[in-house]
Amino acid sequence: MNIKKSKETFFGLTFLATGNETDGKYFLCETKIPAGDNGPPIHFHSNENEGFYLRKGKLKFIVDAKEIELNEGQFLNIEKGEKHTWRNETNFGAELIVTFVPAGIENMFKELEQNMSDIKKIGKRYGTEFQIEQ
Repeated sequence: MNIKKSKETFFGLTFLATGNETDGKYFLCETKIPAGDNGPPIHFHSNENEGFYLRKGKLKFIVDAKEIELNEGQFLNIEKGEKHTWRNETNFGAELIVTFVPAGIENMFKELEQNMSDIKKIGKRYGTEFQIEQ
């Protein structure tokens, strides 16, 4: 049994359980999405499935070019390889619990916190491809 006593925040994500605490099985975090936030560039993960549990608010996800409205209390699982993004089109903030299975991608967010200008290069090291026109 492992009880974590502190939380770290990187790249807007509060780390709740990292691969170090879960023997690499999953990464668990929470985040807040402000009203009007356009979310990240469309991207996909080659190594992880990503799950979103919406604790508060409403978000619009785009998964493989399909729009999905996620409402409070709903869960959305995105399989590795599925291109996705999200945005908050409301006037209210949203709160999410996010899982990545398996763990490891949390290190990408630590790096992005320090150097967002290299998002494509950093993402590629972790099996994440961001679709950004440069």
